[in-house]
Amino acid sequence: MADKKTALVVDDSEIVRKIMSNLVSKLGFQVIEAVDGIDAIEKSLEHDIKLFVVDINMPGLDGISFVKRLRKTAKYKDTPVVIVSTESDEKDIKMAFEAGADLYFTKPVKIDNFLQKVENLIKIKGIE
Repeated sequence: MADKKTALVVDDSEIVRKIMSNLVSKLGFQVIEAVDGIDAIEKSLEHDIKLFVVDINMPGLDGISFVKRLRKTAKYKDTPVVIVSTESDEKDIKMAFEAGADLYFTKPVKIDNFLQKVENLIKIKGIE
């Protein structure tokens, strides 16, 4: 059996990380977690991540800054990035997409909608 593809869930809330990890695992991913953008950078160097699910508001390195850094790397410039945030303001959503996010969801996410859109994204991006 082939190894499962790996997703990285980045959120400073342990409860949110667990919920999002559970959802992402339903899409066939092995999930690892990071508590902030700095932790996420370290884990993205240690693993071959095929999907990122990232919060915006985190201590240290926030989600927008993390995604900008991610998109500057050859390894992750095209890897799917999904933002899941409490921020629903149009300017925050615009900043996320400008940073390189592929999808944006406001917490709490609608589970079926999240799973369907993320599944479509990983198909479009050719993640096997």
